[in-house]
Parts: sequence; C-alpha cells; structure tokens
Amino acid sequence: SVLVDERQVEGRFTVGLPAYGRRIAGREAARMLLEELPRIVAASFFAEGIDTAKLELHVDTAEDCETIRRNLGELGYVAFVPDGAVLPRQSGVDQRPLTGADVVAFRAPNSLRTEIETPHRGKVAGMAVPRGVTLIVGGGYHGKSTLLAALEAGIYNHIPGDGRELVASNAATVKIRSEEGRRIQRVCITPFISHLPQGKNTDAFSSDNASGSTSQAANILEALEMGAEVLLIDEDTSATNFMIRDQRMQKLVAKEHEPITPFIDRVRQLYEEHGVSTILVIGGAGDYFDVADHVVCMRDYLPSDVTKEAKAVARDLPVERVREGGESFGKIAPRVPIGATLDPSKGNRAVKIAERGVDTIQFGVNDIDLSAVAQIVDTAQTRAIGDALFLAKGMMRRGRTLRDIADEIEARMNREGTAKLFNMPSGGYAAFRRFEFAAALNRLRTLSVE
Repeated sequence: SVLVDERQVEGRFTVGLPAYGRRIAGREAARMLLEELPRIVAASFFAEGIDTAKLELHVDTAEDCETIRRNLGELGYVAFVPDGAVLPRQSGVDQRPLTGADVVAFRAPNSLRTEIETPHRGKVAGMAVPRGVTLIVGGGYHGKSTLLAALEAGIYNHIPGDGRELVASNAATVKIRSEEGRRIQRVCITPFISHLPQGKNTDAFSSDNASGSTSQAANILEALEMGAEVLLIDEDTSATNFMIRDQRMQKLVAKEHEPITPFIDRVRQLYEEHGVSTILVIGGAGDYFDVADHVVCMRDYLPSDVTKEAKAVARDLPVERVREGGESFGKIAPRVPIGATLDPSKGNRAVKIAERGVDTIQFGVNDIDLSAVAQIVDTAQTRAIGDALFLAKGMMRRGRTLRDIADEIEARMNREGTAKLFNMPSGGYAAFRRFEFAAALNRLRTLSVE
C-alpha cells in the first residue's frame, strides 16, 4: 500500500523472511533486504525506472472510469458497459480477460446506447442500464451471468488491459445471494417473511443456521440498512421459493400458510418507495416480465433490447398468480450493535485478528465466513475489514446504529486512507466499502444488537 501526503510518498509492504524451520536464513534474508528490495524500490518509486506512458494510461483510465461512475446518477443510470469491452474471464479463479479468436467484444443495442463524456477519451459509447427493474435473460451459456459479474465488479476501477476498464456501476451496488447456514442477528425480515410457525418474531429475526430464503431476505435487508441503491441478483444463486410463488403453488398452498412474500412482489415496491433499482439474471421465471422496466437478452454474448417483445409475451400469455404482500414494502429497521459482544481475544492474547484468504477473518476464537460476500476481491481488504471490526468496537455506544458506525469508518478511510484509519504501519491494507464491513460484522457469531 502507498501513503501519499503533502510531504512524501511512503510505500508499505510485507516481507516474509526465509527460514529453516524456526531459524532465519541469514544470507537469503540479506539478499532480499539489501539487493532485491532496493531494486524493487528503484524500479517503482523513481521516474527513471517507470514507463511514464503506461503510468499515464493507468491514471487516465482510472479517472475516466471514476467520471463515468460519478455521473451515472444524474444521467438516470445505474450502470454502464462500453462498446468493445471484453467481459469473459479466463476462469472462475483467473480474473484475466479471456483471449482468442472466439472472444466477442461487447456492443450496446441501439435502444440502450448512450455516450458519456470522459476527461481523457472524450465521448465513450456503450450500454446504459437505466434506473428501475432490469432483467437479463437468454439461453444458457450466452453470457447472462458474465454480464452480471462485470456489473458486480463495476464498483471498482480496473487496470488497462483488463477488458472492463470503463465498466462502471453505481458505487452503492450490492450483489445478493442466498446463503444457507449463515447467522442472522435481529434483522427485520418482515417485508419478505412473516407469521412464521410458533409465533417466531420476524421484526427482529435471529437464526444460527438460516435457510436459503431467510438468508436471502436478511442479506437484502442488511444491504438496505447500509444504504444500498442497486441490487444484483442471479436466479442461479437464489432460493427458488424466495424469488417466486407461481399460480399453481398459490392454489395448492394458501397464503395464510405461506410465510414468504416472494421477491417478485416486492421488487417494484423497492424501486417506487425506496428508489432501489434491481438487476436480475432470469432464466426460467417469465413472470418477472410483468414487473420489469427493461429486458436485455444475451444471445451469443451480445445484448439486445427485448423489452417490447417481453411485454407482448406477458400480454399474450397472462399469468393469474395473485400478488402477495400488501401495498407497501414495509420498514427497513436500523440496529444498534453491542460492543461488548465483539471479543477479539484468544488464549493469552488480548487481540487475535487475521485474514485467511479473501473469504475468512479470524476474530478471536471465531471465524467469519465471507465466501458469499462477492464484492470482496483482495486479501488486503479482508485484513483491513478484520481490523476495522476491532476499531468499530470502540465506537459502539448506546444509540449508535450499525449504519452510523459503518459510515464513519468509510468516511474516515476515504478522507485519510487506511494507514491513518488504523494508526499503525501495515503494508497489507486496501480500501473497502461500508457494505462489506457490515457484512463481516453481521456474520460474526457472537454479535448481539439492540
């Protein structure tokens, strides 16, 4: 990580010393510290060691993407994908762009094409995703989930050559999925789930082993609690009974015996009452045509606007399912975390916090599972979030909501950087959002809230 202020540029990094068992390998360590390290510094921190054209392209690319992202809201959009973008990746574990003669570059359909002015490239043409409810449809293996994954990563800037350099999404975009087995602590999931058997309270729902539907409901409400403005949902990673209850099931199981209000009956209320847009990948639930503002069909990895066709299908083949859940979305309830329930100690160590890869934070004796939190992309973020949980413990006092604490941490980090946020030297921090910070806190199994 790099700390830049008015006086200096300070590079921070971690060196793992070579060793034979528990004994440091002195000669190898000396070579690392006295030969290799100076070469790295010389090649990184002084102009004569840097390809300035590449550096300028890197900065220009970031500034262009930031400009697009910053202007999305006032233009009425939630995302933008430029013409010529290469969205497919090498594999699920290799985020480099796919290469070869068969790769299809993105091209916007005329009806959704727009141009956005950037400081370095001028006007950039591409597909704008408007506010509202947008469906991404199409056959299997035609690029639906690939497009959604690009929008998921569009909250970040990309390096030149990534293929998605100017793909930009609203900065408050959150990917949602079901997450069986996760812990939920006093989340109001009543907009989606109510009148559970045995009178279980859904205004402050808790579970140590959530089902697919309750976990997806909690994931949405927790994101809304943090101020999410756009939700990304893939039918493939969702709980089926959370997404839709069709006409036949409604006739067989009466509503008074079904606690779940499906997402199809809430998605428009979310937009109309709370201004929250949703982009959904839908492969098998055509009932969503009725609630969509826009329908994009992926065919051979290229998008086409089929909104008129989808609405015509909805008219010609009307469904007779009954809309469920009432006339309003319901409340998004704030929660107040209790600092005493965050215990980072382990054994004789007062604080034991460590990241284990992108997906796990060790917080004291507890492991926080972040495998379903899609928009954490680097271990440096996981490490920073772990330490931010400890920082947050000291901010928790009566009446301060989780949103208040997350907003303060994010604001301080954006203003001062991670180095000053934690007030300790580290070469292993990267910035994170309040959404991922809150996701980690919500998954801490000792957390209690008011």
